[in-house]
Amino acid sequence: MEDKWGGDYSVTLEVDHGILTEERAQQINGFWSGDDYRLDEESGDVVMAVIRLAGATLIRVMFEQGGAFFGEKDTGTQLAWTDDLHEEEGWGGTDETIFGWCGIRCVGADVEVPGFDNVELKEVATSERGLP
Repeated sequence: MEDKWGGDYSVTLEVDHGILTEERAQQINGFWSGDDYRLDEESGDVVMAVIRLAGATLIRVMFEQGGAFFGEKDTGTQLAWTDDLHEEEGWGGTDETIFGWCGIRCVGADVEVPGFDNVELKEVATSERGLP
């Protein structure tokens, strides 16, 4: 099977740089393996690496929950998805601010999971699959 839809999705994040300091970003980035790779991808900017990781994390969670589509005026949905990020392991949880311990909140998303019409079946000869 192949996807035909192309995987076009996005999240919009707001960052409080008073909370997401370089030191805190180092803690978050270092929590998972691949931290050096993320730093290399963002030219050594650990804050940008963590923001990008937050976006990837939210997109994964949104995929798992069937997708999401909301804008900057939908505050209830923003809070729900932001809480989902904050409660993921390694993000530090929620606190008295809307930005949580990590200093990042989600203010918009367009994440559509592929549906039946987005998947195409193709027949493959047995020898192409590496079977005798």
